Amino acid sequence: MSEPIGLEAGRRHWFYDSKALVALFCLLSMIVIGWQVSRFEGFEPIFTCGSREGIDEEVFSSGMKACMADAQTQAAQARCMHVVYVLACTDERWR
Repeated sequence: MSEPIGLEAGRRHWFYDSKALVALFCLLSMIVIGWQVSRFEGFEPIFTCGSREGIDEEVFSSGMKACMADAQTQAAQARCMHVVYVLACTDERWR
């Protein structure tokens, strides 16, 4: 009765016997995970404001004035607008 279990335990898959394949799989997995995280965090917003009324106008206007005064490039202005929008949003809708 215990012999078939012993035979099954002794056999391993060919993939695990190759250190190069396992290392390649781990490396590719890390690259794909990093790519997905950068897409998620960098370009696709986690939430949006539920409505136009969900934005605190005072925080938004004062933040835009303060931030845009220091933004020299278009990329800096885009980051500034995104950060101020996130900070001024009071009614978050998660995706």
